[in-house]
Amino acid sequence: MYCSIFTAMKLRFIILFLGAFLAILLSHGCKKDVLITDSSAQLTFSNDTILFDTVFTTVGTVTKNFKIINPHNQPINISSIDLASGTSSDYRINVDGIPGVSFTNVEIPANDSLFVFVEATVDPTGINTPLIVEDSILFLTNGNEQTVWLHAWGQDAYFHNREFIVSNETWPADKPHVIYGYVVVDSAQTLNIDPGTSVYCHNDAILYVYKSKLNAIGSAGNEITFRGDRLASFLLANPDSVSGQWRGIWFNEAQNSYIEHAEIKNAIIGVQVDTLQTGQFVHLNKVKVNNSLYAGLLAQGNIQATNCLFGNAGSYSAVASFGGDQSYTHCTFGNFWTDTDRSTTLFALTDYFETGGVIYYRPFIQASFTNCIFYGPSSNDNELTLDTLARSLSGVPPVFHFYNCLLKTNLNTSNTDYYTNCETNNDPNFTDPALWDFHIGAGGAEDMGTYVLPDDLDGMPRSDPSDVGCYERQP
Repeated sequence: MYCSIFTAMKLRFIILFLGAFLAILLSHGCKKDVLITDSSAQLTFSNDTILFDTVFTTVGTVTKNFKIINPHNQPINISSIDLASGTSSDYRINVDGIPGVSFTNVEIPANDSLFVFVEATVDPTGINTPLIVEDSILFLTNGNEQTVWLHAWGQDAYFHNREFIVSNETWPADKPHVIYGYVVVDSAQTLNIDPGTSVYCHNDAILYVYKSKLNAIGSAGNEITFRGDRLASFLLANPDSVSGQWRGIWFNEAQNSYIEHAEIKNAIIGVQVDTLQTGQFVHLNKVKVNNSLYAGLLAQGNIQATNCLFGNAGSYSAVASFGGDQSYTHCTFGNFWTDTDRSTTLFALTDYFETGGVIYYRPFIQASFTNCIFYGPSSNDNELTLDTLARSLSGVPPVFHFYNCLLKTNLNTSNTDYYTNCETNNDPNFTDPALWDFHIGAGGAEDMGTYVLPDDLDGMPRSDPSDVGCYERQP
C-alpha cells in the first residue's frame, strides 16, 4: 500500500515537472517579435491610387484591390485605417476579409502584407455629364499618416432591368441607357432610340425585338452606340478589345425596323435577324458591327443592308442562312481576328438546315451582294463558304449572286449565274483592320463598282464608277 502511494506521488511530481518545463518552452516559442515603433518606419502600397475608369450611378463596379506591405524585419501595427468619408462614402472597403469603414490596431507580420478590396457605387446626382467621385483611405502608423486615393468617373443613366416594352417608347440621348438581363420590345410595339444615344449592356444582356419594331436612327455626328457596360479594364486588356460582353440585338419575326448611323460592338452576335413575316425587313444603313465573339451578323430572314461594315469576329463577319429576301449593297465583310486562330471563313451562305436527321430546304427569295468586299488575311486562301443543296437534292439551282464584288477566295467564280464582274484576291489595303479601320487604300477595291449610292459610310461622296465596300477612297 505504501509503495503504491509513493509511486503515485512520484508519477504526479514527474507530470508536474514536465508540464512546467513544457510551459517554459512554449512561452519562449510563442514570444512575439518586438513591434517596430520607429516613426520613420512606414508602410508601402502596391498602388497609391485606385482608379475606376467609369462607374454608372447606383451600380457596383468590379472589385479592385491593393496590398498594404510591411517591408521591415519586424512586425508593424497600424493604429487606424479609415475610409475618409466614412459611411457617406461612395466606396466600400474590406481589409483582410473584414468589411467596414474604420479599423484599429491592424498588425502585419515582418516582411508580410495584407489585401484591401475596394468597390464603388456612385449615387444619382441628376447631372447628365461625366462627374468625378473622389475619396481616400487613411493609414496612421507610428504617428505617420499615409494615403491611398480612390478615383471614379460616373454618369447618371437610365436602367432597364428585365424590362418588357408594352407600349410605344422612346429612349432619349440625354443620359446613357443600361440594359440588365433583357429588354423585350413586345408584339406590335415600337422602340425608338434618338440620335446620339449610348446603350450599354451588362454581361449577357440582350435587346430582343419580337414581332415589333426597333427604330434606332442616328445621324452623322450623332451616331447611336450599342456596347458592353464594362468600362474598367479586364486585367491587362482594354475593355474595347474584349468581345462577347453581351448577347446582341435579336430581331425575331420583327416588323419593318431600322438601324442607321450606329455602331454595335463587343457582342456575341451583333445583329441576329429572324424576320419571317412576308414583306417585313430589318434595314441596316451605315452601321458598323465590330469585335463580335461569334458573328457580326446572323441573317436568317429578310434584311437590306447598305454602307455597312461587318468587321472582326471570332468566327464569321456574317452568315446569310435559311432563306428570306436578303440584299447587301456597298458592304465590307472584313475579318482580321487576332484573339485566337479563326477556323472558319469570314462569310457563310446556306439554304438549308438539318434537325433530327431531317434536312429542311429553305431557298432564298433573293441573296444579292452588290459592290461588296469579302476580305481577310493573306494566310487564308478562301473566305467564302457557299453551302447550298445540290440541284440533285433540291431540284432547283441555288439562289445567290455577287455583282461587282471583291472576293478573297479560291473558288471558281467564272459561272455567270452567280458572279458578275467580280475580282478575286486583289488586296484592298485596309488601313488597320486589327484596330477595326477598314478604309481602303490604293489597290483592288477602287473603281470596280457601279454607281448605286451617292455617299459612303462616312457620308463622303462616291465617284462613278465607285469603289466597292462601305468606304469610298478619298483623293
